[in-house]
Amino acid sequence: MFLGLTRYEVSRKSRYERVRINGIIGFVVLTTLLVMFVMLDSFSLHLPSTSAVISPLQRQDVQNCVMSYSYPTFFEIESPNSTFSKKYKLYLYREGYLDQPDKLYGVPALFIPGQAGSHKQIRSLASVTTNQYHTLKRQNNVDFFTVDLNEEFSAFSGQTLLDQAEYMNQAIERILSLYDSNQSSSPTSVILVGHSMGGLVARTMLMLPNYIPKSIKTILTLATPHLSAPILLDVTLYKVYQDLTRYWQYDNSNQYYNTTLKDVTIISIAGGSLDTIIHSDGVQMTSLVPARQGFTTYTTSIPGVWTGTDHMAILWCNQLIRLLATTMLDVADLGMDSTVEERMRIFKYYLLEGGPSSIVKYQDNADSIILKNVRQSDMNEYVLFDINNRKPNAVLPITTHQWQFLTNIDEIYDMCWSIVSCQNQTDNHNDIICHSTPPKATVLPSATEENLAGSLPYRLLTIDNDSIRNSHYLSIIQHCQITNAKETPFIQAFAISYQPVRHTQSIWDIMWNGLSFDADSFYSVHEFPLIHNSLFAFDINVISIKSLKKDAVMYKPMMQQMMHKQEIKYYRGLENGVSDRITFHQENTATKDGGLSLRFFTDNQKLQIRFKLDWYGTLGRCVLRYGAVLANFLWISTLALLSTQLYSYVLNGKREFIEYPRGLVYCLSGPYLQITILLCIATSIQYYCSFKYNFPVLKYMLLGNDDWLLTSLLIFAFVLAIGLTTLLWLTVSALVFFLSLPLRLIFYCFSGNVTISSSNQTGSFELYSFLCHLSIVIGLLSFLPSSVIFVIYLLIWLFLTCCARISAQSDLPSFQNVYKYRQSCLIFFISLLPYYVPHVVVYCKDLFVGWTHYRLAPITIAQDAPVLLALLYLVTMGRTPESLELRYVYI
Repeated sequence: MFLGLTRYEVSRKSRYERVRINGIIGFVVLTTLLVMFVMLDSFSLHLPSTSAVISPLQRQDVQNCVMSYSYPTFFEIESPNSTFSKKYKLYLYREGYLDQPDKLYGVPALFIPGQAGSHKQIRSLASVTTNQYHTLKRQNNVDFFTVDLNEEFSAFSGQTLLDQAEYMNQAIERILSLYDSNQSSSPTSVILVGHSMGGLVARTMLMLPNYIPKSIKTILTLATPHLSAPILLDVTLYKVYQDLTRYWQYDNSNQYYNTTLKDVTIISIAGGSLDTIIHSDGVQMTSLVPARQGFTTYTTSIPGVWTGTDHMAILWCNQLIRLLATTMLDVADLGMDSTVEERMRIFKYYLLEGGPSSIVKYQDNADSIILKNVRQSDMNEYVLFDINNRKPNAVLPITTHQWQFLTNIDEIYDMCWSIVSCQNQTDNHNDIICHSTPPKATVLPSATEENLAGSLPYRLLTIDNDSIRNSHYLSIIQHCQITNAKETPFIQAFAISYQPVRHTQSIWDIMWNGLSFDADSFYSVHEFPLIHNSLFAFDINVISIKSLKKDAVMYKPMMQQMMHKQEIKYYRGLENGVSDRITFHQENTATKDGGLSLRFFTDNQKLQIRFKLDWYGTLGRCVLRYGAVLANFLWISTLALLSTQLYSYVLNGKREFIEYPRGLVYCLSGPYLQITILLCIATSIQYYCSFKYNFPVLKYMLLGNDDWLLTSLLIFAFVLAIGLTTLLWLTVSALVFFLSLPLRLIFYCFSGNVTISSSNQTGSFELYSFLCHLSIVIGLLSFLPSSVIFVIYLLIWLFLTCCARISAQSDLPSFQNVYKYRQSCLIFFISLLPYYVPHVVVYCKDLFVGWTHYRLAPITIAQDAPVLLALLYLVTMGRTPESLELRYVYI
């Protein structure tokens, strides 16, 4: 036995053996179909009928975006002098009657669409930006340019991505030439806005030879897979990612090694779990961009947006678009000489801090305030602003508790209240002297509004400990009433624990046993330091809610989810018996410090929480993150089965080529079992060496992660690939059957015989035929992609397989062997189609727009050469299994 290629004594199948094989095949098929349905259903966020059975009380994450409207007009700009001008076009966006098509009066911005994207996708951002400029009388407008890339599939082809990047640099040169260079305010750089793969094109532009120095200073990417493409099967695209990683490296002092990038600011925005096209793990840029020059954020985290978006909605979600428009206008007002620090300050102000709502504007009164007849508060204190506050002022002791304040008061009414820090008077213990203390505000979504779009946010107020070091108390002073608010305006003061509650259970513990804990306003922060793998989804269920106050509550409990202090997500309106699915994202290279953190905001309520693994949601996350692994395991599975069949055929004396289902059953206890053991050993070595010896290269082997929990996922993916191999056999068998029907009729009409004899060509003729085909293929490679040639010869092999099936209807074993042999080879080559079909689609689309330029990539030829040579050999010299009669020696 060698790697499971055992010599099987092929005997006549008994009835029992046929029943056993059919039973195993049937079980594998049904199980695979069920698992695939579950994974795809979970990936698509549940069918309503499935949700009613799997998780009837679990709330689904929904998109809460308001549509953006525009009145677009696109004016074609004379293309730059480039060969790519034959398939790409440059446009200027103008908004309805507001803009003049022949006048440029702003800072240029260039939109780069992504995979199969349209140049018209910029209309929402461009329209809102233009309307804000005219309505608010801003200093500088933004002139939006956009490029028609013929909706190319840049995620399938690295060469297409490089072509687009080269053209974009030429487009920038053309755009800058449109402005009057004699004016001092003439722009020297262009703001880039890239969607999906367009963001990757924007980063690629800076490392190409035709890049104009300092022509790019600001890059805004939306749902861009910076770390890896959704399905990375193209070797050229893989090399582009490698080159980008090397080019964008920075040192320990947060400085780029490449000085070209020292003035570049890049912001990455992800849509979160609702984006089923780009996994938001790959949008992270922590390892690519130093913190001083960029950051990654999520639409669920951006104050004022607070909703996930799908891959296309991120371009028109009005809450996000209005915020981006304001941000871009502020960046434009900085002028051409702006620094990285100035631009980063604006992006952080709007996208991380919350903009104007993050600043408390009440007047800082330098005079002292004396409070008389004060009373000390307990753990919670309310101040309502729709009535006169006739109660004695409550003071909050600093020495015993850490205090925070939650308010729903609009920022325009900040003059109606103030937070003061107080000290005891030495001469009168009943009175205290106080001074105004401005708090720091964190913007939160409203806990009461049903729809967050346009709602008034809450603010969490925190006092700097250094400013109250010598104080004894804190207090809330009410200066005026607020009578025209939608809901009762309040400031809630509550004490919180100095230390968060840490739950040290591992994922395995939570997987098998779950976790129950209590949360209230004091113990509000709960940390899970061992939960950091974004592959898993969790279910958090509110078992009970107990109110600790006599009055009616002001708002329902709200939960804040935070991962590594970056991705923030809110779950509002927590209720008894209702659960939510918790998902998060992280970069594969992210540290394991910190982990998941949950914070609960309650109106003096106590919550009993049940926390467990959501296995159904986890399966769906495997599809987007590791779907490409199945493609790799599929061809490995079909190759192992084909090798077993060939080895058995050559070595057994009875000259029978075992049929596919029988070979698959044999492989379950042979090669497949051995490959599974090898995977277990490989993952164990990877985890041990990366943990003990800190070999960074080992981290990116197998699944690209050294987390030992992913061992089971690797085995699961391989087992699922075996099931997909069975489904592929059934599909190919059905395809060959239906295609052979018309062929059978054609052969019968022309020859009167449906039996096709095997070829009796001599070895020298077969070799001559092989060399002729090889020379033809070499010539075709000068103007045809290797993927197209592969598909052509695969179709030829499909035709030969159909012919073999027609002949196999006779009882002659030789004809049946030929059919089984060709069918097995056909299944293996079809399992390779995921690597070749995308290139064929890209090539056909280029032909459709009249683009016939083809660049021969040596790295692609080197990758495809073994497969093409094998297919050429089969078509010319290896049409029958008799060609495998090799000399061997029994050992």
